[in-house]
Amino acid sequence: MKGNIQYSVLIVVILAIFADMLMYGLVVPFLPVHAESLGASQSEIGLLFSSYALSLFVATPFFGALADKMGRKKLLVLGLMALAVTTLIYAFATSFWVLVLARLLQGFAAAIPWTAGLALLAEVFQKEERGKALGLAMSGQAGGVLLGPPIGGWLYEFGGYHFPFFVATGIALIIAILSLILLRKIPETKAESFTSPFKILQNRNVFIIAGVAVIGATVFASIEPTLPIHFNESLKISPGAIGILFAVVTLGYGLTSPLIGSISTKIGHVKTIRIGIVMAAIVLPLNALPTLIWLQVGTLVLLGITLGMILTPALPKLADISQESGATSQGLTYAVYNTAYSFGMMAGPVVAGTLTDGFGLKIAYSALGVLFILYLFPLAKLKS
Repeated sequence: MKGNIQYSVLIVVILAIFADMLMYGLVVPFLPVHAESLGASQSEIGLLFSSYALSLFVATPFFGALADKMGRKKLLVLGLMALAVTTLIYAFATSFWVLVLARLLQGFAAAIPWTAGLALLAEVFQKEERGKALGLAMSGQAGGVLLGPPIGGWLYEFGGYHFPFFVATGIALIIAILSLILLRKIPETKAESFTSPFKILQNRNVFIIAGVAVIGATVFASIEPTLPIHFNESLKISPGAIGILFAVVTLGYGLTSPLIGSISTKIGHVKTIRIGIVMAAIVLPLNALPTLIWLQVGTLVLLGITLGMILTPALPKLADISQESGATSQGLTYAVYNTAYSFGMMAGPVVAGTLTDGFGLKIAYSALGVLFILYLFPLAKLKS
């Protein structure tokens, strides 16, 4: 019975995270052009895309607390339904600012599976199993990121602007119904008492892991606005080929995350994170060097593995810290992680873009690598 519960929860969380990231990436191929047709400037389109991370940053603490108060299972299903509704808003948007509203609401809805879902997963799996389970959950993230843009582009070409959103809404509703079925026999759990987010942040170990989430998000977010220019200038490849190269990072991350989760349970989560941070400091600058495409593919695969080494062990370590401190607020604990991750999503492009403008791509990535290495000092205070 216990195994069936764990299996059901794992499937639901993987699907919920997959749906969120699928909706996130679905709009990438065509939304900028559509926004421009509505009269938006380049800076306004930048605001449109950053609004997702902004609302995710604001909403996570709220939904983390709500997951503890009303129960993780119920909130997870409601979150999938909210994701379906926000996707429909895109379809019927007739002005740029309605698109911004849809993107903001999508970020709010996305905060739910990343708090309630991960908290539920941490509850049903024991300490020795969490690494593998949370690593498998992260494969849902990689799958959504990988499939979102190509599926969105294909659906747009096949049926026009509205069609991708109708299909995406149907996917979210199907996953919501499937979640109801799979979770119906699983008892609802709530926190025994309310815990303030500020109290959780007073735990030094939680705060250190939050910093790890910032680093992991920064690694990937920093390459999004900067590496395509390097590809165009040094490798002379098309936008379609650039999209495939970015998919290589996601594949490296998604395919290795379950294995990394298992390994980190054996050798220690903190030790795995340390190796990942050292790898990030080396591999990120390497991505600014290649002038041959096969070398670039190799450095991008390594970057994806590096992301897994940093982010995958951080999730079970956070659950262990919460359990060891006697906290019952798993929802709020993961809200802290998700808030930190969304901060990295916002900060990464700004820092990398500014450094690249001033000093060039190689120095920019090297400077970020130095900052990553410096984080090994606070990380040394954590036990494996």
